[in-house]
Amino acid sequence: MKPFLLFSLLFLSTIMNAQKVNLVKNGGFERDIANWRGDVATISPYDKKSGKNGALINQYTGTEWKGIDQIVIIPRNTYAVEFNVWIKTESIEGGKEPYNAGVMIVEFTDNGEKKISSEPIAQLTGTTDWTNYKKNVKIPADAQKIRIMLALAQTSGSIYFDDVKAMPLSEEEYSK
Repeated sequence: MKPFLLFSLLFLSTIMNAQKVNLVKNGGFERDIANWRGDVATISPYDKKSGKNGALINQYTGTEWKGIDQIVIIPRNTYAVEFNVWIKTESIEGGKEPYNAGVMIVEFTDNGEKKISSEPIAQLTGTTDWTNYKKNVKIPADAQKIRIMLALAQTSGSIYFDDVKAMPLSEEEYSK
């Protein structure tokens, strides 16, 4: 009985002191475009923020939506999510709408992936050096999943992404 009790206490203390886990799989693009949906991004081993790769989306002419996305499940007892991404841009023209830019957008969905709400994390035009964009977003009621979109949203130019993160937050962490 004593070994079981000691093991239980050790297990509980390990869980309570566990590090936060990034919900995004392959957010650094170290394994090519694995875990990302869409075929418009290429891997750039030359222009990246860290590691060996970054992702690149180009559109020289036209104003179509060109992007990749990933669906992640929201863990239980998560009150909010801290989104974090490094982005670099080159000659993004923009358009009539503010979202006609290089973007990271998160969409909260139900289990059937029906949109509940969306939140822009970054919207960029022009040319910028590597910049970190971070935003804490409270999870809407009934949200079960998050769709993370990286794109050129109906504009031309080039956008690089690296170190994409979505870290779950408790209510206490969100309030700080």
